[in-house]
Amino acid sequence: MTGAVPQQDPDDSVPRIEVPPPPPRRWPRVAIAGAVALVVAAAVTVVVTVLHDDDCATRGTEVGGECIGVSDGSYVFEKSLGPVMGRIRAANRQVEKSGKPWVDVAYVEPITEEQDQESVKYGIRKELEGAYLAQQQLNDVQLGGHGDMPQIRLLVANSGLRSEQWQKLSKVLIGMSEPGDHPLVGVAGFGQSRDGTLDLVRTLRAAKVPMMGATVTADGLTDPRNVGFFSVSSPNSAQVSAAVKYLRRQQERTAGYRVMVVRDRNQQDIYNTSLYSDFARDSAASKLALTGGDLEYVSGIDGVGNAMSSVADKVCDKAPDAVYFAGRGANLRDFVVAMSAPDRRCPVTVLTGDDAVGVYYDGSASDATRRTYAQDWRTSRVTVLYTALGHPALPGEVYSAAKDPYPAFRDLYHQQFGGSGDTELQDGQVILGHDAVWTLGEAIREAAGPAGTVPVTAGSTLNGLVGGNDVTGVSGPIRLGPDGNPQDKPIALVLLEPDGRYVFRQVITP
Repeated sequence: MTGAVPQQDPDDSVPRIEVPPPPPRRWPRVAIAGAVALVVAAAVTVVVTVLHDDDCATRGTEVGGECIGVSDGSYVFEKSLGPVMGRIRAANRQVEKSGKPWVDVAYVEPITEEQDQESVKYGIRKELEGAYLAQQQLNDVQLGGHGDMPQIRLLVANSGLRSEQWQKLSKVLIGMSEPGDHPLVGVAGFGQSRDGTLDLVRTLRAAKVPMMGATVTADGLTDPRNVGFFSVSSPNSAQVSAAVKYLRRQQERTAGYRVMVVRDRNQQDIYNTSLYSDFARDSAASKLALTGGDLEYVSGIDGVGNAMSSVADKVCDKAPDAVYFAGRGANLRDFVVAMSAPDRRCPVTVLTGDDAVGVYYDGSASDATRRTYAQDWRTSRVTVLYTALGHPALPGEVYSAAKDPYPAFRDLYHQQFGGSGDTELQDGQVILGHDAVWTLGEAIREAAGPAGTVPVTAGSTLNGLVGGNDVTGVSGPIRLGPDGNPQDKPIALVLLEPDGRYVFRQVITP
């Protein structure tokens, strides 16, 4: 046997979960078990059969050493996901045994076995924990208070490193969304804003499969002319609008307050490109004064460290009060290290977008590496602020105490995953994973009617999202606009500390 360790079916409660061993580096050929449906398009055959335990994945296939497919929790994909995938599997077995009507919702992520890649660095495990908590609330009327029919079976789908296997996965998801007893009626998650993500979104949109982004924020994903992709997170345009307003206020309050821009020229990363284009547009419209020309680097190729060294020299030479960083958190880390050199160490405040969470090393890094980086950060004299998609302090600022969903959400998280306090929830990843599935669930319940007995399809879920009600999200109020993005959603301005803390500073708005 390879892959996930078989889990014992639960009765009324979630059992203790044993962490499965990691999948092998080479996958066995997919064995077909049960009924097989073949989707044929342009002479491409896609396996959509249910597979278990030692197979690559449910409805899965091996591509270049990666297991691309959909898992009901039976297959783990990556060892760090073992505990949460076990819980998802147990919850899905309860759904199947409930005797109530149920539908499928898939949570898509770019899961990889490669070290230092998205599987850990960008919080996939935490997003899945949040998605699982939403499933619990949607399926248990005592937890959610919003009914319990149809039940939600939560699936996890892998689009591969950088979502490069989007085409193979999209065929499987579209096949699962065809009418039937338990159709796939929505897809959530989507990982990072990259070209592969955009291609996946466009393909599912054309097939009328409704989608709900969790932490993806690039502006090109939503399309007001062609509905289908929605998001619970403020897009780059809203984050940048709020950031520019904040910087403009600093210039109004402090004479001579100087702002520079550092940008990533990697055109394959739509997060970076839209962040910069939005900033250029909004800063010009608001008459935000900028110092000097843009400082540039190109991510995804060799020499980023050298490029950041040059950028750091220029920042210290121009001595701005603030830098707007139109790039990802991993490259912001390179900038901080460059600024820690003895001949730099000039004080500057960096303001950037939501991907700033990547400035911290992931769980695969050694304690010594993280300690060294924290010391470099303190030495650099760089202060980092970012526009956060979610933070534990934000709900208390925007909801009344009676309507604040965060306390119950936090308690449920600790009941399921242990711990105490807000530490594990500060980066917002669990919160956004929850809100994406919760918002889809609200639309599914709308489509099912007051009694929950109307058969739900991908199309009726899409209509539920288009004409749906406001949603009380843990990340803040979610009112989906005509373009699919949340309208006027408050944003948390958060200070990142070298020791790994996320310190809430204030609410800002677009």
